[in-house]
Amino acid sequence: MASIIKSELDWPAPSNIHAFVTSRQGGYSTKNFSSLNLAFHVDDKLDLVARNRALLQASVSRDLTFQWLRQIHSASVFQVDSSGPEKKGDGLLCKKAGIVCCILTADCLPVFFTNKHGTEIAIAHVGWRGMSKGIIQNVVNTMESNPREVITWLGPAIGPCHFEVGEEVKFIFSQSHWPDMLRHEMQRCFSCAGDPKKYFLDLYQATKVILNSMGISEVYGGDECTYCQEEKYFSFRRDGDTGRMVSAIFIEP
Repeated sequence: MASIIKSELDWPAPSNIHAFVTSRQGGYSTKNFSSLNLAFHVDDKLDLVARNRALLQASVSRDLTFQWLRQIHSASVFQVDSSGPEKKGDGLLCKKAGIVCCILTADCLPVFFTNKHGTEIAIAHVGWRGMSKGIIQNVVNTMESNPREVITWLGPAIGPCHFEVGEEVKFIFSQSHWPDMLRHEMQRCFSCAGDPKKYFLDLYQATKVILNSMGISEVYGGDECTYCQEEKYFSFRRDGDTGRMVSAIFIEP
């Protein structure tokens, strides 16, 4: 019988804040999507994805409802007061108890946010496109909490060992409308790859640089690689046609 496998975050969040990341293990999907694929938008069988989502629902309290995103590598952030149909964007913010805010990833970076009082949560889907457009800044600016009171966690993403990008990505970051110092620090998150026109981008370090620039100093996690950890995580860069993990956060009812 399938049994969902998910990891709770190891961060100093208030006791009423719960957050977790699923692995690729413990579901019903087969082949490239084996086995806990939670995304409907990939080429997995829809009935198997539905069964996997039912496992996810059964793994939490019946009082909880899920809010999903249709992720588009944007800077769009939504504040939700109740769960409903999926929203088109890449960030969710919530102050209501009982709503599980979810994003789907298979290399992009899930960034979790809460404040030290446990009254506000957020989550962001961060790839290089969303990062360059300001998704992280938009989440922080949408929160009412003072950045000094915000705690963050960087979930599983592709590491700098495998996240190769073209020189056009480095150029896009260099031409951003960010302050000069931030642009300079972001350029240091790129390292040369074998091809002179290719670079490795450290998503984890780049996210820390942005968060620190906004006054957030408590940043945890950020030490995994979805590409390397094949038994544990899906990776689009590694496998192409593959499944998605869920990163989720909620305020306890």
